[in-house]
Amino acid sequence: MLRKRTGRPRRQSKKDTGFTLLLLSNSEKKPVQFQLPPLFFKGLLTVTLLLIGLTGYGLISAALLKPVARQKVVLEQEIAQLRAEQDKIRTENQNLRAYSAQQDKEMQNLQEVSAEIKNNIENLQGRDSEIRGKLGLPAESSAAESSAAGSGETAQAETQTSETPVGEAKTTEDLQPLMLGDAGESDIYDTTAGTPAENILQRESNIQLSVLMGARQRRNTMQLAAELEQSRAMLSEASDNYDQYEGVIRSQEFQEEQRRERATQRRQSIRAYALSFLGGRYVWGGENPYSGVDCSGFTRYILSHAGGVYINRTAAEQAQQGREVSIDEAKPGDLIFYSNGSRVNHVAMYIGDGRVVHASNERNGIMVSRWDYRTPVHIRNMIGE
Repeated sequence: MLRKRTGRPRRQSKKDTGFTLLLLSNSEKKPVQFQLPPLFFKGLLTVTLLLIGLTGYGLISAALLKPVARQKVVLEQEIAQLRAEQDKIRTENQNLRAYSAQQDKEMQNLQEVSAEIKNNIENLQGRDSEIRGKLGLPAESSAAESSAAGSGETAQAETQTSETPVGEAKTTEDLQPLMLGDAGESDIYDTTAGTPAENILQRESNIQLSVLMGARQRRNTMQLAAELEQSRAMLSEASDNYDQYEGVIRSQEFQEEQRRERATQRRQSIRAYALSFLGGRYVWGGENPYSGVDCSGFTRYILSHAGGVYINRTAAEQAQQGREVSIDEAKPGDLIFYSNGSRVNHVAMYIGDGRVVHASNERNGIMVSRWDYRTPVHIRNMIGE
């Protein structure tokens, strides 16, 4: 409780001026007395005024910064929206790149199909020439060849079309300027050409234009694929026509194969019959291996009895018959002739694997030797197969 000091007036001094604070003034005990100097109240007033001033400054600052805060929130929302639009544009850009790569792949596939059709045409023309040669027909244009030629013209036209798409469809190189690059944030906020929103709208318009052009190019690609497939069907029909010709040829080739197989079996029979006389006696001038035979008598007897081929009696005369072949062409049953330097004086029968069977001499009889145990002068095919 503050109470102004009362009583007898006395002289005031700077030391005595102030206020006195009494505690427990109504108590029977002696109250506690504190004297507060004026400086305390001046400081308290100063602090109060300072707090009031700071509070007012804070209120005024808050009132002034509130519109700025609202503007900051709006700007942050716009930035977030622009970032979302930027991500959308980048996604569309990636989709366009993937679509362009797919178009390039489809065009490459069409070019491969066109090249395949061209190769098929060349194969059909080759088959035509081969078939006509085997059948002995003149080299004239047939219906199948005309069909193949028509298909060839279609394929060539389609090849040119595949290299340059028909219509107004643009290639991937034409679409490239419309495709967005890997733009950074500076491109999004570039205001030289307009506001950020206008820039985004412009980019979206470019993307939509690219998509429309890509769709038109896809339609042209599908049309080209359908035409190539039609050409392939025409080639397949022409191939079926050639298959009929080949059916006739196969019968001839089968007969030829049967003939070659019979010839092989015949030569193997000659070889086996000749080897059955190994160890037989050598008799000069002999003609029968059962009783004794010389070299030319042995070959004459084997070929006549096992192969049905009749040749002259002496080695020199036999060397003038048949057809000359090389050792690489020699087959079982062919005859190899040897010379003493002036004339042919010995003959042996080739049995394959680089060996011959022959009536050698009185000491060795009928035996097997290497084909070059002596230097050969002739190798003759007596069988003709």
